[in-house]
Amino acid sequence: MPLATLDDVAARLGRLITDEEKPKVTAFLEDASAFVADYCTGTWDTADPPAAFKAVVCAEVIRWLAVSPGVVSEKVGDIEVEFGAASAAQALSPAAMASLRRYRRKVGSLTLRRM
Repeated sequence: MPLATLDDVAARLGRLITDEEKPKVTAFLEDASAFVADYCTGTWDTADPPAAFKAVVCAEVIRWLAVSPGVVSEKVGDIEVEFGAASAAQALSPAAMASLRRYRRKVGSLTLRRM
């Protein structure tokens, strides 16, 4: 189940989602929600996820909507665009992962000594 809705994305975009965009945005919502759930496995109540999850999912969907298919990287100053054979796979951005870091399961080590 997506962690955000079409209306959530539209509110952040500042415009309505067109009928032509709805299938793509719906798929992106499901994908981004799956990435967030996978990244934060086991650290939150699935019935009541943190509000930050909705913000991250919406931000990732909007970012994915802004990427042109086949574009690997784009630079604004002095206009530089790099095209690849296929578009890069969608994934959470470093900013999204930083926002979600506190919801990840902590891993550590424990030193044991025999007495």
